[in-house]
Amino acid sequence: MQRILMQPGSITACALPAIAGMSANDVAQSAADGANVIVDARGLVVGGAALVVQLVDGALRLSGGSSGEIYLITIKASNLAGLSGEAEIEVECLDQSWSMPDGGAAWLTVAQFVARFGHEEVVRMSDLRGDGRIDRDLLVNALIDAQAIAEAHIKGVAAIDAGAVPALLQGIIADLARARLYPGGAPEGIDAQARMAMRNLEKLQSGGAKLGMASAAEPEAAPILIRKKPSRYADDLKGY
Repeated sequence: MQRILMQPGSITACALPAIAGMSANDVAQSAADGANVIVDARGLVVGGAALVVQLVDGALRLSGGSSGEIYLITIKASNLAGLSGEAEIEVECLDQSWSMPDGGAAWLTVAQFVARFGHEEVVRMSDLRGDGRIDRDLLVNALIDAQAIAEAHIKGVAAIDAGAVPALLQGIIADLARARLYPGGAPEGIDAQARMAMRNLEKLQSGGAKLGMASAAEPEAAPILIRKKPSRYADDLKGY
């Protein structure tokens, strides 16, 4: 079953799923009939908003939804040959916005973290409630801790633009945050990657490794001004 992570309130495009024995055109024609597209919320959020599903240019357009809710989209299709089938898409709505406690921008977004490790793995790592969804607070706290560690090591080494964070730095934050999702201790492979991330930070701090970007700007020294005074011997030296 296809799984999608979606920012609630945004508009997300989603390809129509493949259904055995059906052509893409069969599925699209069936989905054009709203009766063949069924959306069910699991009821994890009391009073949650509905997820709106529309067929636009041969793809599904998703909008609405509430953070913390999981929706199941069922698409039924049939064709002139008498074949029929269905496919399901699970949509997890999650508020993915976060920032550092001091207001600093995130160097690694929730979406980037999930894309790196996969939705199912992130659910396994963070689902302490056992309801099959990402624990946003746990994940965001892990990302904050990981970025704080990174910031402390590269302070004065490089100036980071939140819109163009180096891939090496994002990988370090991802590995540190993933390890912190295991309060009782990360598995051996994950722990090893977190240790490697720390060694890379130490190398960046000491200058043994580079991020491939401009160094942090040095504070400019105040200019020394020399005021030229008129010579007191000017009149006495006339004629020489």
